[in-house]
Amino acid sequence: MRPLKGWIARAVLRGRRWCSSFRARLLALGLIAIIGTALALTYTQSIQMREALLVELHARARTDGQLLNAMFAAPLTERDYASVAASVTESVRAGSFEALLLCDGRGRLIASAGMLSDCGGPAVPREGLPLSQADGTVLQLFEAPLSFGGQGLGLARFAFSLAAIDHIRHELMVRVALISGLAIAAFMAAFAVAQRQVIRPLGQLVKAAEAIGQGDYSVRPRISGRNSELAILASAFSRMATDIEERVTELAQARDAATASDRAKSLFLANMSHEVRTPLAAVLGMLDLARPGTTDLVVRKYLDTAEHSARHLLAIVNDILDFAQLEKGRLVVASAPFSVRALVESTIPLVATAAEERGNCVDVRLADDLPRQVLGDEGRLRQVLLNLLSNAVKFTSQGKISVEARTVDAGSRLLLTVADSGIGMAPEMQQRIFESFVQADESIARRFGGTGLGLPICRQLLTLMGGSISVESSPGRGSLFTVELPCRAVVDAVVATARSRVDRPRRALRILAADDAPTMRILLEALLTRDGHECDLVEDGNQALAAAQANDYDAVLMDVQMPRLDGLEATRLIRKAEGPRGRVPIVFVTASAMAGDEERFLAAGGDGYVSKPIAPDLLRAVLEKALARRRAA
Repeated sequence: MRPLKGWIARAVLRGRRWCSSFRARLLALGLIAIIGTALALTYTQSIQMREALLVELHARARTDGQLLNAMFAAPLTERDYASVAASVTESVRAGSFEALLLCDGRGRLIASAGMLSDCGGPAVPREGLPLSQADGTVLQLFEAPLSFGGQGLGLARFAFSLAAIDHIRHELMVRVALISGLAIAAFMAAFAVAQRQVIRPLGQLVKAAEAIGQGDYSVRPRISGRNSELAILASAFSRMATDIEERVTELAQARDAATASDRAKSLFLANMSHEVRTPLAAVLGMLDLARPGTTDLVVRKYLDTAEHSARHLLAIVNDILDFAQLEKGRLVVASAPFSVRALVESTIPLVATAAEERGNCVDVRLADDLPRQVLGDEGRLRQVLLNLLSNAVKFTSQGKISVEARTVDAGSRLLLTVADSGIGMAPEMQQRIFESFVQADESIARRFGGTGLGLPICRQLLTLMGGSISVESSPGRGSLFTVELPCRAVVDAVVATARSRVDRPRRALRILAADDAPTMRILLEALLTRDGHECDLVEDGNQALAAAQANDYDAVLMDVQMPRLDGLEATRLIRKAEGPRGRVPIVFVTASAMAGDEERFLAAGGDGYVSKPIAPDLLRAVLEKALARRRAA
């Protein structure tokens, strides 16, 4: 039963496809045209022939009326009714009339033959009166007056059968039907030829087009006939398919090359981040460790200079990485509550020392109606503000720098302005400075340094946050940068502010630190030992895995990019262990700082993430959070 149903379903599907095909439509249109033409021709010819025969019948009726008057005038005058009756009967028997009836002037019957027997009834018009008989035949009744010498003798009614007319019409219809059948047969033959020479080749072209549309470029229509237009079209179609296939192949190769290039670029940036930030992290960490034990002012000055240079280099690296992420559209901004007032107040000290060294005073104005906190990306807004403040300090000497934060448009927009009394810039440069690698003039880079990426990054970051940045400036009179952002105030929320210092842990911990860079291992050991912890050091993922499986640690600090076995895979293998050793808190300490890195690290089983260079307070905070997370679990 199921095979039968399947066959029926396939047959119905094929039937529907055929009915909706071009062949079925062409066939239907041809048959409709032929049959419609035949019907119209039959109808018009039948009407015309009937009218012609009726006209001929009317003419005969007039002539026969005159003959009847001549035939019966004398006998009726002589009242020879016997001869009249005999003549009437003979006329009908001979087929001259289908029926014949004679009446006198008073309407009394004289003689009749055939189906007429009553002198009464309706008046007969000149064109005749049709009479339907019981056997289905139709008679056409006519009437003619009888007179002699101007004296009325009565009237004659006679009828003709219309069977002959109907017979002629029937023959006409048979002929038309025969001709129509021949026309349909001729059309079907022509259709079969056209199907073989036109429709089937068109079907091949359609199937080839559908295959190409679905990505199969190997299909080629095969149509014979050197001089056929369809063969020429098929040849052109095949050439087009070949060109498309070659083009698609080229595009696929270009796409693969671009993808490989993009992967290589991402890998290069990740490696550059690791290879540059790791030694910088070691330099900054060592400088931070060396400063507290240094009392010599000259040596302290050297240390400060070295730290300033290292942080300047780190800022350049961060700008390059941010620019690469923005260029690829991979950098995303966060949305979390933060305090604008706290952000500005905590950012000013970062440039205060440099401003003081250049003889600048910094003026801060915060509007009273600033919301307690707003939704946005605090870190990225701090980056923008710090960049504008750093530029203001760099290009201003013995002058004034002003920072203002306020709301406009009934509190719906936040304005941050940074103004300075520095060197300023010409009007034609005020738009170009937001282009990548562009500075006001070439002498700027020689006098003040910089890569020309800071302001373009600021603009793109603000665009991601739904804001904008503009500048007003004139040479020798300073510059005014205005940042405008949506102000989404958070109502009845507690402002989350980070402590300037994180208390050191109350108890000593046994911590495993894994890093392939010797300087970073030295730095991590110094930082952890200074906080009273016991530290075991390893240099790759295999050693970290073996140590974590053999010892009970309170926490693990894990680098990501290490030889032989990286930190991510080592973490996954540690998590597979049973018992407390498989649940040890793991904090990634890495130079990787690309977008999405933190989520990737945590998904591998990590409990926290600290980016190099390492801030000791941040390391303590993340470590404490990881320990609390594991205790709660």
